[in-house]
Amino acid sequence: MPALNINCNWKLAVENYCEAYHLPWVHPSLNSYSRLEDHYNIIFDQFAGQGSHAYNLSDVAGTHLPIFPSWPQDRLRTAEYVAFFPNVLLGIQADHAFAMMLEPIAPGKTVEHLRLFYVGDEALDSRFEAARDAVMQSWRVVFAEDIASVEGMQKGRHSPGYGGGAFSPEMDLPTHFFHQWAARQLLACAQSV
Repeated sequence: MPALNINCNWKLAVENYCEAYHLPWVHPSLNSYSRLEDHYNIIFDQFAGQGSHAYNLSDVAGTHLPIFPSWPQDRLRTAEYVAFFPNVLLGIQADHAFAMMLEPIAPGKTVEHLRLFYVGDEALDSRFEAARDAVMQSWRVVFAEDIASVEGMQKGRHSPGYGGGAFSPEMDLPTHFFHQWAARQLLACAQSV
């Protein structure tokens, strides 16, 4: 997938990735098989994000790719999406994973570099070509839908009416965690100067 040029600050892309409450409005097709109510928050030392207990791309895209050999059978419908601070977005499902590196170009410009990974050499066999294409096309749609959202967030931050935001105590825990992490990094840099 070619790199995506986005008119937003890289931190807004991380914010968008860390929460799931935008799914019903920004990603109606994704929300049909990975609904908001099936998501949960993930927070660890250097990363945060969200996961879903009901993810199943194969139901929608007709994919049937090899799965990770030690993936727990009771978690075949689990998917997790975390931002590894500062600027790497990771996603993992039973049959594929992706990594997106956010490259800050300017305060309002970011380039997103995506790499999609399948399980083992067997997944590269021609009999899985349609499944790989379906996965790629599904993610292209999702990532393209996010562009308007994060570019709108960038424009909104420059609006004279913007006076700061508020974190949802339930749905913004990973986003708030990212803000706290970024603030600690900035304070550490300022103190070392």
